[in-house]
Amino acid sequence: MAQGREVDDSPYSVVASNASLSVRWVQGFPKQNVHFINDSTICYPSGNFIIFINIATKKKTVLQCMNGIVGVVATNVPYEVVAFSDRKLKPLIYIYNFPGLTKRIKLKGNVLLDYTLLAFSYCGNYLASYSSLPEFELALWNWELGVILCKKSQPGMDVSQMTFNPMNWRQLCLSSPSSVTVWTIERSNQEHYFKARPAKLPTEDGSFFDEKDLIFPNSLPKDLMYGPVLPLSAIAGLVGEEAETFRPKDDLYPLLHPTMHCWTPTSDLYVGCEEGHLLLISGETLKVTVLNKAEDIPSVDGRHLISPITIVYQKGGVLASGIDGFVYSFIIKDSTYRIEDFLEVEQPVECLMFSPSYKMLLIQTDKGSVYIYTFGEEPTLDKVLEACDGQFQSIDFITPGNEYCITLTYSGEACIWCLEDGAFVSRINLNTPTTVLACSPSSLSVAVGTVAGSVHFFDIQDAKSPQEVHKAFLSESSIQLLVYDQRGLYLLAGTPEGYIFIINAKPSSSFEVLGFVEVHKGILQISTVSVLETDIVEVMVLSSLPETERSSLEIFTLPIILPQVSAKCVNQRGSMRSEFIHKFLYETEHSLSSAVLSFQSDRIYGFCSEVPYICSYLIPKNVGQNLSLPSFILAIKTDTLY
Repeated sequence: MAQGREVDDSPYSVVASNASLSVRWVQGFPKQNVHFINDSTICYPSGNFIIFINIATKKKTVLQCMNGIVGVVATNVPYEVVAFSDRKLKPLIYIYNFPGLTKRIKLKGNVLLDYTLLAFSYCGNYLASYSSLPEFELALWNWELGVILCKKSQPGMDVSQMTFNPMNWRQLCLSSPSSVTVWTIERSNQEHYFKARPAKLPTEDGSFFDEKDLIFPNSLPKDLMYGPVLPLSAIAGLVGEEAETFRPKDDLYPLLHPTMHCWTPTSDLYVGCEEGHLLLISGETLKVTVLNKAEDIPSVDGRHLISPITIVYQKGGVLASGIDGFVYSFIIKDSTYRIEDFLEVEQPVECLMFSPSYKMLLIQTDKGSVYIYTFGEEPTLDKVLEACDGQFQSIDFITPGNEYCITLTYSGEACIWCLEDGAFVSRINLNTPTTVLACSPSSLSVAVGTVAGSVHFFDIQDAKSPQEVHKAFLSESSIQLLVYDQRGLYLLAGTPEGYIFIINAKPSSSFEVLGFVEVHKGILQISTVSVLETDIVEVMVLSSLPETERSSLEIFTLPIILPQVSAKCVNQRGSMRSEFIHKFLYETEHSLSSAVLSFQSDRIYGFCSEVPYICSYLIPKNVGQNLSLPSFILAIKTDTLY
């Protein structure tokens, strides 16, 4: 996978550029709209990266933002450039060339918190940006020169979509759930100005209210012998500007809620609404027409009663989609339209976009999967990117071997990926909320912990076809941690209630549960030391003590012969006997967020989030082997690692 890096101008960028580590590949799925950068490549932001995918070869290229998470993204097809913002205080906008991934320019405005929208004009070197709190600022840039031509603030106005008119760069449409506004860019010599014209939306039932009803009382007297009919503001005794905008508090006309808009070749606008209405707005006069659905035979399953989430213009109408997983073709004639089924997709469609050549239609689902529909070819639908079901919860290398890794999502979907290029290999879904996974270093098996307190075991000898082979219910609490020792003898499963379950890691034992150890609640980490020269496995458990702002470290040992003598080592409850596991308890003066045992088992390395370095603790040698003894406070920072 090719990679480019966005270079920061700060003094720390020198250190970063000299680092020996580099990104091999990135696996992420779009949460924002996917964009075409040219006719064969799409791109989208994911974390600190922008991922480019070649539609034909599925080859990926990544561009890294060195200032943290990528914000919003826009592309300019004629110039083959991509613009994106970062998400730091006083964010910047960066513009990069493709496919070279070299920085073209950096734009610096006066926005304090975040950019929410970016849009390139279809011709010329113009870029529009919109920011959120506190400015709510619309700005027009000459991106080649890096200057703001004009800007306008709209306090309190959250905008959901911003597009240039493809036929006229001087027109810009901004829509929100409560308004549709066409902005005209006026120019005098080198001066640019914004002029806003809001469209008057109809009410929720699609009808237009009489503006007279906002000025005069609802019931006009038939007999005017008592004098003229006064406006409501005059009756209220208001004068000046307040009188012109006065409306009674209970005199409300709920309006339609726009969800998406698109331009037509005649510079008009089609607007889809949450209530299911489709509007046509004249780009010149802003006259709003409610398009009527032609009478037809209703669908048996009621699918044609849709609320468009996304629409794109096509000749003779629009393509639209709702939450039912279908793409519909709206055939528009005059002020009526009829709906035809166009395409069925497995998931709700969130975004539709034509390629620059209009030969392909990009279809993006709400989970982040991306399909390409090619007109006039077979097969017509190609899956470019298949998203995982939910956010990644855990990841681990599949060992023995160095070919694959495995990820886990909250919904229980485990995916296997190739380490070489990040290619998808296979998946298996538990269809239950999960928390953590761990791969065994001694066998090709994977353990997955669930919210319900079970541990599921997968056989991954064939990476292309993983199979679930065993399930063990451990606790009514969720499984918080899963850790194998270095030799793969035992699997340790920790719960929030302070129980560490010891499981035989060998598949031949059917993953027998050998017992459990009780430790402090609030387990943060489990660390093990298991070396070939010894016949024991040493375990250290780090827990937080919020009442004292300290941390507890509990160390115990597990002999390798435990599976043969486990019945003698546990009591009737299944708890490991203290005299058998040699358990010791220590406390630290500081609250640690992470800690591990050294391989000599004589030292503990801990990290405290309150200080920017790693601390080393010597384990006292004269500690008694009885839990009833007082807790020992370890000497802190005997050796500090930098």
